[in-house]
Amino acid sequence: MMDRVIIVGATGSGKTTFSRKLAEKTGAPAQDLDDLHWLPGWQTRETEDFLRLAGELAARERWIVAGNYSKTRDIIWPRAETVIWLDYPFSLVFWRLLRRSVLRIIDKNPICNGNTETLRQFLSKNSIMVWLFKSYGKRKREYGSMVAGGGQYPHINYIRISSPGEAEAFLDGL
Repeated sequence: MMDRVIIVGATGSGKTTFSRKLAEKTGAPAQDLDDLHWLPGWQTRETEDFLRLAGELAARERWIVAGNYSKTRDIIWPRAETVIWLDYPFSLVFWRLLRRSVLRIIDKNPICNGNTETLRQFLSKNSIMVWLFKSYGKRKREYGSMVAGGGQYPHINYIRISSPGEAEAFLDGL
């Protein structure tokens, strides 16, 4: 069964898109942690409220959660049955993220509670592209260890997907 699934991976790896496709296949509702974390105006939700919302989500019978927020791990992961790691090469994630960000700057398509990406934000030290460079290696090491050894949550079924084709084959096989 795929009743409680967490989708993890580098920034820009396609966690949200994959979680939506998985939700369509399984009927479990998908939730992106970014939508719980970010408030309008790119303000961050108070940690206490964020953790409370994560707890409410984890308490549900079925869910698919997309996101890497380590502060929610002790709340959500104990209830998870499966963690799917989108472990794509840096070059693929980089180009996908660059394309996505530029398109969002142009089309102003709202994300994360109505927020939009801006050129100013994209060029800042807080840019999502900068975050990719800072976090990619850390995520790869962290999730690689978990998948190899079960990590802190050995009850979880860990699945590593290393290409978009493999992701589509996984979804087609459900």
